[in-house]
Amino acid sequence: MLELRNITKSYREQPVLRAVDFTVGEREMVSIMGKSGAGKSTLLAVAAGLVRPDGGRVLFRGQDLGNLDEEGLAAFRLHHIGFIFQDFKLIPALSAHDNILLGIYPRRDIALPEKTRRIGEFAAQVGLSHKLDEKVDNLSGGEKQRVAIARTLLKKPAMLIFDEATSALDSKTEQALQAELASLSRHHTTLVIAHRLSTIVQAHQILVMDHGRIIERGTHQDLLARGGVYAQMWNMQKKDDASVTPG
Repeated sequence: MLELRNITKSYREQPVLRAVDFTVGEREMVSIMGKSGAGKSTLLAVAAGLVRPDGGRVLFRGQDLGNLDEEGLAAFRLHHIGFIFQDFKLIPALSAHDNILLGIYPRRDIALPEKTRRIGEFAAQVGLSHKLDEKVDNLSGGEKQRVAIARTLLKKPAMLIFDEATSALDSKTEQALQAELASLSRHHTTLVIAHRLSTIVQAHQILVMDHGRIIERGTHQDLLARGGVYAQMWNMQKKDDASVTPG
């Protein structure tokens, strides 16, 4: 579905991405991890057509995004990409229903009755049917995240992008939503940045970044067996988790 070839990107002459290559197949989950400043978010932005690379090519189902003008890129994102961010990107003064509606409001090819039907369908899918009339200011962190998920699913995007989508939640709520996100990922092509490595163990491919380069790639088991950077981070998180006691 998605192919990035020799991608480079710099800001103020500071390289952020250096010769990055990877491919994502249909309904595959690819996770990108690394320390702060490794280039993860920039790479997602390039893959989603939000940022143009300085060099290299981004191909989505064979279409070179570099050949699209700004209007074409906006249409590409609207019809094909679903974003779920850590800060939800909701409008506090609007109800859960209206925030979800914003996911496809610009789509003139979908009539309002169909939009309303879809809202009910996807609200039920994430357990929000009884909260649709509530203003999002009155919702819990987990409920806000479910509004963001329903809004994204409403578009029926070809590819989902999670940018640390659960990191703003408390640990209990985060664990509950991780299972839902894992289920969603089985039916969509998915790119994920996750600060908790436990959320990405089922990924088809894990990319480990450092200073704008992919320094390791493979499945969870592959990378553990290699004993490199990923294995060190995994063992460190397990140790930190074990040191936390309830209460």
